[in-house]
Amino acid sequence: MAEQITINILGKEYSIKSDVEEDYAKQIAECLNQKVEEVLKTTKTVATLNILVLAAMNIANDYFQVKKLNEELITMIETRSGNLTSYIDSQI
Repeated sequence: MAEQITINILGKEYSIKSDVEEDYAKQIAECLNQKVEEVLKTTKTVATLNILVLAAMNIANDYFQVKKLNEELITMIETRSGNLTSYIDSQI
């Protein structure tokens, strides 16, 4: 059931409805705020929308890097487990 949660992004409070726990939603907002701070350190833009778009792009980049690493790990595990299964079968 969706609950009303208040989060703070860029110093502004937002009231949202979410199925996640309040602490988790606040962690997500804090992650966004950290990315915004990173953008602010490296750009001269002051437009809030531009800052949020750049932060979102950074978050998406992080997501795709982790997703690629996850896919590589899954492939490696599948290969190794297949090799192990073949080895075990050959020993029987």
